[in-house]
Amino acid sequence: MKVLIISHNPINTYQNMGKTMLSLFSALKKEELCQLYIYPTVPDVDKCSSYYRVTDKDVLASFYKFKVHAGEIAPDCSVHKMYENENDQRVYNNPKNKSTLRRIERDAIWKFSHWYNKSLKKWLDKEAPTHIFIAPGTAKCIYNMALRISKDRNIPIVTYVCDDYYFVKSEKKLVARMVQKSFHKKIEKLMQKSAHIVTICKGVEDEYVARFNVPATTVMTGSNYEVETNIKSLDNPTTLRYMGNISCNRFMSLADIGHALDEINSEDGTNYSLEIFTGETNESVLSVFNNIKAVKMCGYVSGDEFNRTFKASEILVHTEAFDEASIDLVKNSVSTKIADSLASGIVLFAYGPAQVASMRHLIDNDCAIISTDREALKKSLREAFSDKALRDKKANKALEVALENHDSRVAGKKIREVFENI
Repeated sequence: MKVLIISHNPINTYQNMGKTMLSLFSALKKEELCQLYIYPTVPDVDKCSSYYRVTDKDVLASFYKFKVHAGEIAPDCSVHKMYENENDQRVYNNPKNKSTLRRIERDAIWKFSHWYNKSLKKWLDKEAPTHIFIAPGTAKCIYNMALRISKDRNIPIVTYVCDDYYFVKSEKKLVARMVQKSFHKKIEKLMQKSAHIVTICKGVEDEYVARFNVPATTVMTGSNYEVETNIKSLDNPTTLRYMGNISCNRFMSLADIGHALDEINSEDGTNYSLEIFTGETNESVLSVFNNIKAVKMCGYVSGDEFNRTFKASEILVHTEAFDEASIDLVKNSVSTKIADSLASGIVLFAYGPAQVASMRHLIDNDCAIISTDREALKKSLREAFSDKALRDKKANKALEVALENHDSRVAGKKIREVFENI
């Protein structure tokens, strides 16, 4: 058995999907994996027998170079960053990339390029995959890669659904609605060709099985760390710590927490703070925190530095946005950060709408200090800092939930069984 992973990012330790795939394939050997990906980054773990990269820039350049210059990429276990070339960060983080026009342009560039060329076919012949595992997003090219390779090599597809782009509200503008409809047809085609679906939570499994009648298995994201045996019990914590991306309007909820801490500090004479470790560079996003005294922007960390910073946290933070569009986008997602936090032994503070799957998971399992209402945020924050018995209770429960739902060995075993049973 050899699985071809097709995804935006490679397996890695510095990005959420990369970490998720590292957990999912923990029970497969290096010789049983190869990966085809499109993001301009380099894997920092030697998990696959080979990695092949073809980026948007490679494809775009082919229109005047008359060839897609893509190829194998060797992992570099000493470098833990999102971009191989720092100049790419500005290009890929441009907010305009999410516009309808940019999506149309990107899909067209890939459609009319020769990405499926002799170089890629030769690599596929060498690796000889027996199965495909696709972790798709919003780019049609990922879907087309899986469908084309599956058809040509007559190998089955396993589709991973961790972010739901199908059961979402219709776009309001005509052109955006047309693009969304075309994208949904591509999702439908992939589902029709899939031998199995792996979902991140039971709610997603139920929806997709009912709609597409494809066998499915729920595999909750495993932690990238061993589940701790003891909690980290502190008498007087003063700092909340958020680590990760602040997109999907999460920065607005983090700002809510910051404003609430400013009010608490002013009223109670305390010095509580919220540290945010993120690679966000968009000034329009970062400016939201300009006048919040309690918020400390700490930049981006990765690799060993990330692990040290994460494990040194007093109180970890998970948050989701409250606006309808953001809720619709993440309503069925349970992030890798949840698994890592619950397994850490460090108490988790969560702020977000109750209907989002990640919040629902924490609420149902009573394993975090939670606020689902702006009006109750200050009260919940005061409890998080002042009530040691409550912190210890939630952290102990979190370890139980992590062992039951987020053990990477269990997740890896389930994934192996999915492929073996096809």
